[in-house]
Amino acid sequence: MAKVLERDWQVGSMNESGIVNNLLRQRQIVTNEARRKFLQPPEPSELIKESKESFGLEEGALDSAANAVKSAVLEKRPIFIHGDYDVDGVCAASILWQTIYRDLSCKNCLPFIPNRFEHGYGLSKSSIDSLSDLGDLGNLSHSKPLLITVDCGITALDEVAYAQSRGFEVLILDHHTPAETLPDCSLLWTDKLCAAGLSWVLVSRLVNQIKYLDLLALATVADLQPLLGANRSLVKFGLAEINHTQNLGLKELIRAAGIEGRKIGTFEVGWILAPRINASGRLETALESLRLLCTNKPEQARQIAQNLNRINAERQELTASLFDLARSQISNDKEQVSGITVAVHEEFHEGIIGLVAGKLVQEYGAPSVVVSRGAEFSKASARSIDGFNVVEFLRSLGGHYENIGGHAGAAGFTIRTDRLEEFTKAARQKIREIALPKPKLVVDLALEFGELNLDLYNKVQKLEPFGLGNPEPVFLLKNALVVEVRTVGKEGRHLKMKVKTKNQESRIKGDGEVDTIDCIGFDLGEWSARLAVGDSASLVFYLSADSFSSRPKLLLKLKDLRKSA
Repeated sequence: MAKVLERDWQVGSMNESGIVNNLLRQRQIVTNEARRKFLQPPEPSELIKESKESFGLEEGALDSAANAVKSAVLEKRPIFIHGDYDVDGVCAASILWQTIYRDLSCKNCLPFIPNRFEHGYGLSKSSIDSLSDLGDLGNLSHSKPLLITVDCGITALDEVAYAQSRGFEVLILDHHTPAETLPDCSLLWTDKLCAAGLSWVLVSRLVNQIKYLDLLALATVADLQPLLGANRSLVKFGLAEINHTQNLGLKELIRAAGIEGRKIGTFEVGWILAPRINASGRLETALESLRLLCTNKPEQARQIAQNLNRINAERQELTASLFDLARSQISNDKEQVSGITVAVHEEFHEGIIGLVAGKLVQEYGAPSVVVSRGAEFSKASARSIDGFNVVEFLRSLGGHYENIGGHAGAAGFTIRTDRLEEFTKAARQKIREIALPKPKLVVDLALEFGELNLDLYNKVQKLEPFGLGNPEPVFLLKNALVVEVRTVGKEGRHLKMKVKTKNQESRIKGDGEVDTIDCIGFDLGEWSARLAVGDSASLVFYLSADSFSSRPKLLLKLKDLRKSA
C-alpha cells in the first residue's frame, strides 16, 4: 500500500465572478477573444492554411519536404520511414507510410522501427545498416533511396552523414531540441507539434486532405504535448475521430482494453491505450504496434490488439515486481539519503526502469535514479519532482557517463558498470548540498459544499481536453464531515468515502438536493486507518460523475486529503 506523502497545497483565489472564468484566468486565458478561441478552437482545416502561424513551420521547409517525397514517388525510388519505438514515433511512421504507400500508391515504401535492445535510441548506424540490409525494394540499385526519419534525427549529425555515405537521401521530421549545428540534409522541425503532428502536416500538403486525426491525437496526448493553441484543436477534433475511428487496429485495441462504448478522452488515451502501444517497444519490438495501426485486415488487427494487451499486462506485472524490489533495496540500504533514491540491480529491465523511477518519485517525493546493471555497461533512467532539473543535476556530477540526455523532469544515461559506485556516492554527496523544493499540489480553487453539483461538473467539462498546459481543474473542500470510510480494490489499495457538510444550510442544490457526496481515492487506502466516521477532513479532488448508479451523480476523485482539527 502506498504511503501517505505530505505535500504543500497551493490554493488559487477567486479573482472574478464565476468558477469557470477563474479557471480560465489561472490558465492565462484572459481576453474575451482568447477565451472564445479556447472554448471554440478552430478546425484543423483552418489551421493547415497558416502553417507558420499555427505550427511554427516555414513554408519553404514544408515545400522542400513535400517535394522530396513527391520526387521519390515520381521517380519510383525506394522510400524508408524510420520511426521510433514510442507512441509518437509509431503514429508518425504510420501516418506517413499509409499516405505514401496507400494514398500515393508508392509500393516502394517501407516503415522501420528500431529495436530498443538491438539498435538503441533514435537514428543510429546500426539502424541504418539494418535498413540497408533490407534491400532496395525492387532491385532499383541505381536509384538513391529516400530515408525519412520521424521523431528522431535532429541531433544525429554523424548518423546522417553515414546514411548519406551509404547512398541515402535524408529528410528529417523532428520536434526535439536541436544542437547548435544541424544535419546537412532536408529538415522539417518545430517544437509546437509532436512528430506525428509533423507527419500529419506533411501528408496534408501531399494529398490536400485532412486525414489520420485519430492517430495524431493519440500521439499528441501520449507525448505529453501542451494542449494549447493548435494542439488543443488537433486533440479536440482528433478525440472525436477516435470515438468513431475507422482504423481497424485502433478499434480492436479499444475493444481489447475493455473501453468499447465508453467515451474516450485524454485519460483513456494516456492511461489505457498509449501504454498498450508503448508496451511492445519496452519488452519486445514496437513493429507490432506499427502493424496494428497500419493493417487493413480485421483478423490481424484483432490478434495484434490482443497480443499488445497481453504484453501490457506483463509490463504491469513486471513494473510492480521491480518497484517492490527497488523499494526493498532502498529501505535496506543504510547509505541512502533523503534527497534522492538510487536503486541498482541486474534484474531491472531496461525497458521498465523509467516507469519504476517514476513510481519511486511518487512514493518518496524525491528525485530517483534506477539502474539496470550490465556486465560492462549499465543503463539508467532518472525522474524528478517539480522544480528540480534532474538532467542538470546529473551533468553537474562530472564525466561519469558514456552518454546522457533528457530534460528537467526525466533523464537517461549509459555508464560503465565499474563507475556506478563513484556515481552513486557523488549523487548522494551533491544532493546534501541542495535544498530540494517540498512536494507541492496545485489547487485551482476552494469551493463551498453547496457549489458542488452536476451542473458545475458539466461546465468544467467544457474546458476539455485536459492535459499538459490545461490540467484538469483541482478543487479543495474544507472541513467535510466523514459519514462513511472504507477500503476497496486489491489489498485495500483504494479509499472509498461519503462526506457531508457540517452546515446543513449548505446542502447541494441544482440537480437534486442531496446531503452526501461519494468520494474515491485511488492508492489512498492507507487513509482508512487514519479516518473515522465523525471526523472532519479537507479534500483535494477532481470533479467526476458516477455513471454506474441508477442515475448520474457527482463523484469526487481524491488527489489528497488532510484530517481537520
